[in-house]
Amino acid sequence: MLESLAEFAIQGIVLGGLYALFAVGLTLIFGVLDVINVAHGEFFAIGGYLAFAAIVVLHWPGAAGVAGAAVGTFVLGLGVYPLLLAPLKRRLGARPRGPLYLVLTLGLSTFLQSSLLAAAGGDYLRVPPYAGGVLDLSFTAVSHQRLLVLVVSIVLLGGLFLFLRFHREGLAVRAVAQNPDAAQAMGINLPRVFALTLALGVGLAGAGGALMAPLFNVYPTVGFPLTIKAFAITILGGMGNLAGALVASFLISLAEAFSVMLIPSEWQNAIAFAVMIVMLLLRPSGLLGGGGRR
Repeated sequence: MLESLAEFAIQGIVLGGLYALFAVGLTLIFGVLDVINVAHGEFFAIGGYLAFAAIVVLHWPGAAGVAGAAVGTFVLGLGVYPLLLAPLKRRLGARPRGPLYLVLTLGLSTFLQSSLLAAAGGDYLRVPPYAGGVLDLSFTAVSHQRLLVLVVSIVLLGGLFLFLRFHREGLAVRAVAQNPDAAQAMGINLPRVFALTLALGVGLAGAGGALMAPLFNVYPTVGFPLTIKAFAITILGGMGNLAGALVASFLISLAEAFSVMLIPSEWQNAIAFAVMIVMLLLRPSGLLGGGGRR
C-alpha cells in the first residue's frame, strides 16, 4: 500500500508541474489584465507545433526546439493586446469589458484552431523524446522525459516569480495588478505592461506544449481540455493569485492521481471540477484568496 501511495504521489507531482506551468500563466493574465483568456490552450498547441517544426523538420536539438517554441509563443503573445484587446478597450470606454473580452478570446481560440488545422492538417504529430530511459525507484519507474517536464517547469516558474519579485518590469507588473490607476500615475506604461504580461502567460503555455509534445500527440485542439482544467485550478487557488494557482495545481494533480485507488479512471477528469464546484459554494475567493486587484 505504501509503495502504491508513493507511486501515485510521484505521478501526481510530475503532472502538477505541467498544470502549474499552464495555470500560473492563465492566472497571471487574469490578475493583471482582468481577462479570462479562453485561447490559452491554443498557444499550448502552437508551442507543440513549433517544437515539431524545429526538432522534426529543421532537426534542431531538443533544448533549442523547446526554447524556440517558448520564444515564438511569447512573440505571438506580444501582439494580442495591442492588436485585439486595446482597440476593443478604446471602443468600449467606461462600459464593462469582461464579457466582451471573454467573447473576443473565444473568437481568437476558434481562429487559432482553424489556422492550425489549415496550416498543419488534422493529423496527429509526434515529437521524439528529449530524454530517453527511465528512473527506476524499485517500487515504480518514471521516464526521464516526465522528470524533464517537471524540472523545466520548476525552473520556468521559479524564474517567473524571481522576475516578478526583483526585476524592474516585474515590479511594474505587480504594481499594475494591485492598482492600475496608481501605477499609471507613477509613470508606468500600462499598455506595455499589459502586452508583456499576456506574452509571459502564453509563453509559459507554449513552453508547456513543447515540453509535452513527446508525451502527447500534437493536434489543433490538444490544449482545449487543459484550458478547461486550468479554469478550475485558477478558481481553486483564487482568481489572480499566482501562489494559489501553484498550490492548487499540485493539489488537483495529486487528487487525480490518488483518485484511481477509489473510483474508476473514467471519473478522474471530473475531480478538478468537483473540487471547483465545492470551492465556489464554500469559499468563492479560493484557497489563498483573490489577487487583490481593483
